[in-house]
Amino acid sequence: MAFMTRTRPPAPRGRAAKRGTDMANFVFWAMIVVVALAPLPLGANRPWSWSALGLAVGLLLVLWAVQAALDPTRVSVIWRRHGLATALFLLVIAWAALQVTGWLPATWHHPLWGEASAALGERLGSAVSLDPAAGMTVIMRLLTYAGVFWLALQFGRSERCARVILQTVAIAGFVYALYGLVVTLSGNETILWYDRWAYPDSLTSTFVNRNSFATYAGITMIAAIALLFSRHSDAPASPFSRDGVSALLHGFSSGGWFYLLIVGVAGAALILSHSRAGLGAAAIGLVVLFLGLLLGRRMTGAAFGFYAGAAALAAVLLIVLAGPSALRGLDRSIADERGMVFAYTTEAIADAPLTGTGLGTYPALYRLYRDGAIQRVYDKAHNTYLELAAELGVPATVVLIAVVDGLAMLCLVGARRRRRAQAFPAAGAAAAALVAAHSVVDFSLQIPAVSVTFAALLGAACAQAWPSEGQARRRASTSSAMSRATPEAPGRSGATTRDRSELHAG
Repeated sequence: MAFMTRTRPPAPRGRAAKRGTDMANFVFWAMIVVVALAPLPLGANRPWSWSALGLAVGLLLVLWAVQAALDPTRVSVIWRRHGLATALFLLVIAWAALQVTGWLPATWHHPLWGEASAALGERLGSAVSLDPAAGMTVIMRLLTYAGVFWLALQFGRSERCARVILQTVAIAGFVYALYGLVVTLSGNETILWYDRWAYPDSLTSTFVNRNSFATYAGITMIAAIALLFSRHSDAPASPFSRDGVSALLHGFSSGGWFYLLIVGVAGAALILSHSRAGLGAAAIGLVVLFLGLLLGRRMTGAAFGFYAGAAALAAVLLIVLAGPSALRGLDRSIADERGMVFAYTTEAIADAPLTGTGLGTYPALYRLYRDGAIQRVYDKAHNTYLELAAELGVPATVVLIAVVDGLAMLCLVGARRRRRAQAFPAAGAAAAALVAAHSVVDFSLQIPAVSVTFAALLGAACAQAWPSEGQARRRASTSSAMSRATPEAPGRSGATTRDRSELHAG
């Protein structure tokens, strides 16, 4: 395949090149619009909205693929750089697709199909999945997120495009957070044009669940801070030094105030969401962001200690000491219920640890394992890892988590290797840490708008994790020059190769 070769064919010229550039620009800006608007229709968490989202991303992928076929130079990140992650992800999707079919051995199929056939007195089609239609829907959603990641990965190889993607995440998050603040301060009675029916005392913006918005607000803060630190190529001095204070003031006066405003508005909205897990996960994400900046020499050790410590301390104070407004919803009975839900889910995993029960089947699964101890109906396990293990099976879940963790580690390594724009891969690792932490106690990644935003940021971050071609050439030329300049040891000139060959021959 052309995009796997080391030597790329020459790009089209003239009108064909202009048409190709125009189409590429259209696909890029259309992706930007999709990412920015995804949170608007209730977090895209309705059948019509996630279907429209999937259709839009699918069309953009087709347009990009046509462009790549006509002009292979459009493929900015070649197979050898993402091949393992792509193959593992597609392996998980293939397994999820097999779960909804009857192709797997009958002994793997869920026993409920046999019981239903016996009760009805007729033979029913069976599968591993309890709900094949729900499985196909979740597969579509996963492919949508992967499509956004792919487009961001290919376009994000350009530093300018990567910056635009992060700016989109930051500015869109700022707008949604500002809207949430206005609605909350004016009475908090509506979500868009609907009367509010959930969390009347918490800020949710255009999302229904406050925890989902908290994750989105945390990603917004990460993108804004990364953009703030990416504006200058020189590493800042210690915040306790005169040079450090001067650098902060200069950055604020030269446009950094806007990103600080985004952080402030998103942070205020995050606090008013009253999501304790959201606050804690955001603090973890910020600490990882500052760690990435430290690895990339964009921050001194003193600065890392100051900023990371401030983020962690602020989260602890808000969660523990800020009073009822930060602890609203702390209900012992709900905590006990969550523990029982985790127990039900763990029991379901133990019953089918290898095959699972099919993606999207948790609502049906919960009804099978619940008892009279819980009256509330849970359609999600409030732990994405347990829910995935119950639905996909443990092996496929481990592979899927390993793919995301591997991309996050790639970003951290990239922050260390790059000489500029280190904040972009650092932001990807930070966002991955945030959603990973929050997924232990909630389901934010199961909300399409959150996953689309995360996928776009992570794709751009991974694209920027590899050194640019110019930087790679400079490193190669520097290494070559150093090897030529290294003097030979006295008494060994001209004899080294012959002596070694004789030693091997003997």
